[in-house]
Amino acid sequence: MTTNDPQRLAAPPEALDDDPLIRTVMSSRLVGIVPTAPLTTALRLMIAGGVRHLPVVEDGQYGTLVSEVDLLQGIAAQHGPLGLAHLSVGDVARPAPTITEDARLSEAARRMRTANRDAVLVVRDEQLLGILTATDLIRAWAARAAPQHPPQG
Repeated sequence: MTTNDPQRLAAPPEALDDDPLIRTVMSSRLVGIVPTAPLTTALRLMIAGGVRHLPVVEDGQYGTLVSEVDLLQGIAAQHGPLGLAHLSVGDVARPAPTITEDARLSEAARRMRTANRDAVLVVRDEQLLGILTATDLIRAWAARAAPQHPPQG
C-alpha cells in the first residue's frame, strides 16, 4: 500500500464510534407544552411523562425549553410554591440551542456549554425531531468507556 491509498487514510470504524451521531442517542419521544400553561401543568407533565425538559411549542414554532431547573428558579423567585399559581411556562422558559440529527455528540456538548443549558433540541428542516440531554450524553459516553469484556480473574 502507498500513503495515497484511500483505505489506509480512512479512519477505522471504531474511531467514529467515540463521537456518534446525535440520532443514535437522542430521544424522539417528546412531551411539549404551550407557553401559556401554568407551571403546575408543566410539573405534572414532567412527572407523568418521566421527563426533565419540555420543549415549548406554540403554533408549530419552538425555540424555548423549560427544565426542572427553570421551574425551580421560577418557584424560588416567587418565594416558594405558592407563587406557582402566578407563573406560566413562558415566564420561566429559556432559549434552547438546536442541532441537527447528523451532528456529533461532541458538538451537542459544545452547544449546551455555550448556551448554559443541559439539553439541545434536535431538528431537521425546521421540524422538531427530538431532544438530547446532558444525561443522554453521559450515558452514551459512559457506555462507550466501559470495558467491552469483563475482567477475568
